[in-house]
Amino acid sequence: MSLKNLREMPWIGERPVLDVANTVVVGAGHAGGDVDLLAEPELLASWREKACDRELADLPLEDLAELRAPVRAALDAAARQAPVPGPARARLNALAARAPVTFRVDDAGHLTEQEAGGPVAATVARQALVLAAGPEQARLRCCPAPSCGMFFLARRRDQAWCSIGCGNRARAARRSEQRAD
Repeated sequence: MSLKNLREMPWIGERPVLDVANTVVVGAGHAGGDVDLLAEPELLASWREKACDRELADLPLEDLAELRAPVRAALDAAARQAPVPGPARARLNALAARAPVTFRVDDAGHLTEQEAGGPVAATVARQALVLAAGPEQARLRCCPAPSCGMFFLARRRDQAWCSIGCGNRARAARRSEQRAD
């Protein structure tokens, strides 16, 4: 992933739960290590500007890091079609319990469920549980492209990468490996 993309963070801004989970760029650091957006002051500032939820963006760093761990664990398991690990499930369940839900009947007589405020961490935890175990789980993916690892919701059944750039990078890496063999 280019330094420009790392600073622009085109993957941030879709959903709060994905914004929290995608604060780690897998394999994009020195010697193939990960880049932690929360650990780099410049990248953290960029992330805070681009995050889709202002309350989430304003959370103290320690709270963001504490929230990220169970969210990433749950989404990683769900993207692999595996059960959510017990500690992550317990933490997310406890957090989600703090987000009240209310029901409404619209003009057409349809019942809808909506969140009624509460702490942003509770809302993100609820979103993580819904992604990890709800109907959208089948669309949840972890991008396998070199220097990515971002979680995303596939728009097509055969969508393998989070972006066109990642698809291009993955194909280029595969061609390089084939030539090296």
